[in-house]
Amino acid sequence: MLHKASLFSRLGAFLRSCLVWDKAFTKNVLILALPMVLQELMSASLHILDGRMVSGLGDAAYSAVMQANRFSFLFQLIVFGTSTGSAIFLSQHWGVRDVPRMRHAMGLALGASSLLALLFAGTAMLFPRQIISLFLEEGESFELAVQFLPTVAPSYVFIALSNVYASAIRAAEKTYIPMIAGISGIASNTLLNYLLIHGNLGFPAMGVKGAATATVIATALTLGVNVAFAYGKKLPAGAKPRELFCRDRLFIIKFVNTVLPVIFNEALWAMGVTMYGIFYGRMGDAAVAAIGVNGTISELMWVPVFGITNAAAIIVGKTIGQGDRDRAYLYSKRLLAGMTAVGLLIGLTMLVMHSPLVGLYEGLSQAVRDKATLLLIISSLLIWVRAFNCVIVVGLFRSGGDTVYSLALDAGSMWVIGVPATAIAALVLHWPIELVFLCTMLDEVAKLFIGIPHFRKKKWMRVLTQ
Repeated sequence: MLHKASLFSRLGAFLRSCLVWDKAFTKNVLILALPMVLQELMSASLHILDGRMVSGLGDAAYSAVMQANRFSFLFQLIVFGTSTGSAIFLSQHWGVRDVPRMRHAMGLALGASSLLALLFAGTAMLFPRQIISLFLEEGESFELAVQFLPTVAPSYVFIALSNVYASAIRAAEKTYIPMIAGISGIASNTLLNYLLIHGNLGFPAMGVKGAATATVIATALTLGVNVAFAYGKKLPAGAKPRELFCRDRLFIIKFVNTVLPVIFNEALWAMGVTMYGIFYGRMGDAAVAAIGVNGTISELMWVPVFGITNAAAIIVGKTIGQGDRDRAYLYSKRLLAGMTAVGLLIGLTMLVMHSPLVGLYEGLSQAVRDKATLLLIISSLLIWVRAFNCVIVVGLFRSGGDTVYSLALDAGSMWVIGVPATAIAALVLHWPIELVFLCTMLDEVAKLFIGIPHFRKKKWMRVLTQ
């Protein structure tokens, strides 16, 4: 009886530590997360509107933009790896208010991101047909995608630079600034899509090239707003050129050893998602369009996950940088519990709202909308697993500096489980798109059971400021 009482007592203490949030902690999470949630909510909502405008051009045009953006998505995730990898240093050094080190990390990230942007943009502009041939068979959608990709390529440079500035600004706990920049870019993108895709208010009707042109202008505006705030408010991100150069060889080695696994992680994960896109592309325009609808609507529902994950990275990274591992672990448990609850709530919302959301895409065929409905039901049932994995890998393990394990867990499970299972389902067994999509979720379930024991060992918390 005493043993049982002790067991229940320990369980009760554990649950209280996870579920009972003190006022100061709750306020900190909300202050950091809400601007990012609002930004992503605006972004996802307008992406649905953008998708609806493109879908008005027909299944082929919608499929073309979705598949061409697979290459853009690959680039964005690799650059995301560079900026979030640098954010590990930015948040930890912000914890001890070491602004010179923050600027050194920012300079290294800007250099790497710029090189990646030039490489991807140049490839997209010089070899669009070869790239699109990976995702689509020859036909109407193929030719439209070939028009879209080189037109949108210049946006890669603006995206790369903006990501680094936004990461540095968020690390200094000014998350409202990237929100303003993001909303400005998103709103302008939607307005320009309205004007340029179908030629409204006297503007030329450019079709898919109009959508690409809108993206380029909007990303340039987003960068401009982030830079203006960084230097106008004299934030740590507002560094003079000479402050971005780091001559400390040991710091550079530590930076590279920590950030490189994050870049590899995002690159391998992005290539895995790209492989999924290749498999979908072999299943026809209807399958591709259904996946596109599911992805756009899921992005809307993913908004709170993005906000909590980034807030977790800032809060936990800052606390670890101060050397307080016990408090960092307590905060981590609370954030994981909160994310699980949010994920379940999102899933329930998706189940209730999937029909009216799919109904927005009236320009697509009924067959596409029926398949998209099935995909959304699957997403709603498993989104809490994806949300939990997102915060534990990106928000906790990475902010703690354990980037090698994050790489093995995140990319490893995808390439060992997800990609082979999806390839067999799509190319060998020729299963319908909903079952193929379900195979892409298998690695998420495996990741859940592997990640929790590592989290409890606490070895992922590494102080990089010492």
